[in-house]
Amino acid sequence: MVNELNVKERMPSSGSVKKVVIFLHGYGADGADLFSLSDHLSEQLPDCFFASPDAPRKCGASPFGYEWFPIPEIDGSTIPDMMQALASSEKLIINLIDIYKERFGLGSSDFILLGFSQGCMISLNIGLRQLNDLGGIVGISGRLLMPESLEESNKKRYPPVVLIHGDADDVVPISSMYDAEKVLNKINVRLSTHVSKNIGHGIAPDGLSKALEFIKKIFS
Repeated sequence: MVNELNVKERMPSSGSVKKVVIFLHGYGADGADLFSLSDHLSEQLPDCFFASPDAPRKCGASPFGYEWFPIPEIDGSTIPDMMQALASSEKLIINLIDIYKERFGLGSSDFILLGFSQGCMISLNIGLRQLNDLGGIVGISGRLLMPESLEESNKKRYPPVVLIHGDADDVVPISSMYDAEKVLNKINVRLSTHVSKNIGHGIAPDGLSKALEFIKKIFS
């Protein structure tokens, strides 16, 4: 348990923490869902610490998983419920980053958020609206929340972003990636995108390779 979040952690293979990747899972899943990605990434990122928290709320549509915020069209919650939970979850994630910054003597630019689906949504929201000096954001199979207000924010700096999406995703359609791409280009985010062919709502090997390429470039 770290700062009210149940977090799975993996120390770097080198034993020296110089960078941190935080995985943020999707709606109805838990931290273990993405933590296994550290098996594939750690060899290529020997100085990187990996953390994968469970979201703080039991999922309204699943008896076993967790959610960062409710989804009104799925669980019957309201928009105010969603916004309140989103803000609360963001605060916990930002506090977690602050704890790791102090624990390892790192700066914000040493952190990357890697989020899948709902985890992608909250990663983008945190990095583009609050922690603008993050090292970067890997957003997989998600969408951009409240794009209109982001266009009006006029921040001078944003972390670089890679968006990865399967073209056969029937949960969050790939059009969500293209919609986000338009907004992020408009506000001058350093953005790259990758489409995994014939892939549904998941992470394909080529998508993971693209994520690793992005992370290595940011941390080099």
